[in-house]
Amino acid sequence: MAKNGHDEVTALRRIIEITEALNSTLNLDELLGLIMSSAAELLNAETSSLLLLDEEAGDLVIHVATGEPGEQVEQQRVPAGQGIAGWVLEKGEATVVDDPKKDDRFYQAMDQATGFETRNILALPLKVRDRTIGVVEVINKKDGAFDDRDQELAGALANQAAIAIDNARLYAKLADAVVTSRMSYRL
Repeated sequence: MAKNGHDEVTALRRIIEITEALNSTLNLDELLGLIMSSAAELLNAETSSLLLLDEEAGDLVIHVATGEPGEQVEQQRVPAGQGIAGWVLEKGEATVVDDPKKDDRFYQAMDQATGFETRNILALPLKVRDRTIGVVEVINKKDGAFDDRDQELAGALANQAAIAIDNARLYAKLADAVVTSRMSYRL
């Protein structure tokens, strides 16, 4: 019981740290990197990735990937509606897949491209004001299968990531509007 209690405290501390970081920076890449490395660490997983919807193309782009396949897969695209991430994006709900190779939704191109083997996945939607803007995937639990606690923790981190992305996008829009109004004021 003590170990589990310790794990809970560690997880809560990590989420509080992320919340503090969220309130102190608008450096989106740094924040998302922190959130995703925390997700892998807290859920005892080999890797994690965050995919954002490219609204024009309709596909998902990997923005942050941690662990062994990390940089190899960043900026790779998952075609619209493909893979477990595509399913989560469309349905707007989380899923746990214990044996991806036997799941029709699994998009094998990533494993083939990197030589990485996906054994299990916890995938969650990134939601901003009832819109799903991306997907968080935590991959390969080191000690068994993903459980409800993992899904709860990953959900808290996904919420933080969604807030960070939304804030950064709003800030960028505001900055553009300020530049535009200054330019028109000069004219």
